Amino acid sequence: MIFSFFPGFESAIRAAVARNLHSTWLTKALRSGSKLPRIPTRLVRDGGFDRERSTPAGRRWAEDWWNTTLQNPDLD
Repeated sequence: MIFSFFPGFESAIRAAVARNLHSTWLTKALRSGSKLPRIPTRLVRDGGFDRERSTPAGRRWAEDWWNTTLQNPDLD
């Protein structure tokens, strides 16, 4: 590949693609109007997501949300 002469070029391209993918996903998620999980301020082991994990419905909601998100064909 011609760009192999430039150290780090491939990593920079991959990083740009990852940022673009995340930006696209986040934009669609925010525009969908569905309830999104909050960004935790603490790790789970330190009590993060305690409220969500405290009920079976909360755990189910989180599992369903992640399953739906990770099966989204737009992520490919």
